[in-house]
Amino acid sequence: MKSFLSCDWGNSSFRLRLFDGVRNQVSAEMQSDEGIAETYRQWVEADKPESERIQFYRKKLILSINQLPGDIDKSLPIFLSGMASSSIGFKELPYQKFPFTWNPSRFIVQQIEADRDFSHTLYIISGFQTDDDIMRGEETMLLGCEVSDDREKIFIFPGTHSKHVFVENRMGLYFKTYMTGELFNLLAEKSILRDGPKKEMDEIPFTEGVQSGIKGNLLNTIFSVRVRKLIKQVNPAGNYQYLSGLLIGAELKELSEASCSIYLVCGQQLKNAYLIALRTIGVNGEIHYLNADDMLVKGQCKIASQFL
Repeated sequence: MKSFLSCDWGNSSFRLRLFDGVRNQVSAEMQSDEGIAETYRQWVEADKPESERIQFYRKKLILSINQLPGDIDKSLPIFLSGMASSSIGFKELPYQKFPFTWNPSRFIVQQIEADRDFSHTLYIISGFQTDDDIMRGEETMLLGCEVSDDREKIFIFPGTHSKHVFVENRMGLYFKTYMTGELFNLLAEKSILRDGPKKEMDEIPFTEGVQSGIKGNLLNTIFSVRVRKLIKQVNPAGNYQYLSGLLIGAELKELSEASCSIYLVCGQQLKNAYLIALRTIGVNGEIHYLNADDMLVKGQCKIASQFL
């Protein structure tokens, strides 16, 4: 495997890694909160012609590459997953259609050649769609996940827009999107429920929230956060965890009777919460954890092998 720069450019986050093909591992990395949405906002504010958009985004990449430790080979290609292929990214690429078959040659990848102003060739990876849902970024992580048998499986990708991918006979048949992370941020920061401070996981109120989330109507159960504060005098930190559990429970409640293996693909920050929630709702199948960063790099390695 040859070395390359691995970029995961999401809506609200940016991660850049140097993949060392000789050692078969990530040898340097950096991350920031300047996701595609913020970069696009700056692009619109700059009021430049559309023909200059790619160069504007490439300058952002140069700034990030310069933050990587060590001397970075200026000829290394860059593989970009996430929102780089969206309407607010470098350029909008069409989605590939489900079903998903773990074949990297099916991915839609746009190559942008290096020039004298930017010495790295770009490979922009597009997303996948069904007739009624879309994803950008999770498809690369899904490609990195190993599927070694024909049994039914569910892959869960928690996040701003969580994805549940349903797999059978080594084929992703369909997926569902849940706006769990985005709704949580809106409620916790901009609604009448916004007075809870962030803190480490408190399992008791979180689990109570999960149990509330799997019952009744979400628009009704959300208000119970307010009731807990005013009537039950629950402290703000506990209510913050309760709200988190309530929304995650509402996301996962359809899986309460799942008997197949479930693969949780995320970072450490969300791992504990989702594992607690899955056990609380009583899934019958085995639960496995896969690190999302590792899966993304593995997926990009498979795609890179088609080009390098």
